[in-house]
Amino acid sequence: MKIDNKTMAMLTGLAIMGAAGSASAATWVFNNTSSNTQGGVTATASAWGNTANGSSGTNTVLQGGFLTYNGSSGLGVKNNDCGSSPCSGSGDTSEGYSPEHAVDNDQRKDSILFSFSGDKVNLDYTYFGWVSGNTGYGDSDFSVYAYTGAGVGTLAGLTYTDASMATAGWTLVGHHGGGSSTGWKTINDTDIYSSYWLIGANNGTNDSKKDAFKLLKVAGTTCADNPNGTGCGGGGQVPEPGTLLLLGAGLLGLTRTLRRSPN
Repeated sequence: MKIDNKTMAMLTGLAIMGAAGSASAATWVFNNTSSNTQGGVTATASAWGNTANGSSGTNTVLQGGFLTYNGSSGLGVKNNDCGSSPCSGSGDTSEGYSPEHAVDNDQRKDSILFSFSGDKVNLDYTYFGWVSGNTGYGDSDFSVYAYTGAGVGTLAGLTYTDASMATAGWTLVGHHGGGSSTGWKTINDTDIYSSYWLIGANNGTNDSKKDAFKLLKVAGTTCADNPNGTGCGGGGQVPEPGTLLLLGAGLLGLTRTLRRSPN
């Protein structure tokens, strides 16, 4: 059986689509939990803040902090200025007290790292279950990064500066305006599929209000690809060389089989 160019192009396209994987929508909810599994993909949250050195209010080195669990309001962050126990004091001047147990950028800048296992993820939305109305706050601007480097996405020892993050393999997705209300917040459209996403209180250009929120959900599409693959073929992503070699061998075998088949 002779295979014409049109048939070969169709077979090649279908094989490449299969190699690139397919995407499906998912929403991960963090109601008094640091992890959630949807469609075989587990999202695990961890707290971070720029507290490793320097005085309060400066852009200092990132280190792990402590998640706070606030039911249907979502996750917050108590950064390492408190150590493992609540700080002394009260009100918005002390880390660990309202609203300083939320994800905020008063003095230090808090973030939550979402690590995904199973498949890579393209995040499109996040949901804030609580936004501070305290004097001087009342806004929920947020910053988003995705890890596009090789291996594991790490944060320890970095700062929020563009050069530090980029050198370590992190891509700034954007600094987003979150407004003063709870609900879904749109993450700038991107074709990035990653196993690591960082969402935090705005660490870009400061505005007139401090930002503080609690994060309940993240939503996006999962990639039906191996965790170390290149994603679902979006944004110029292509199958890995090994996948292409297997694809070529399969097409060659298929071609020979069809050519030997009777008409």
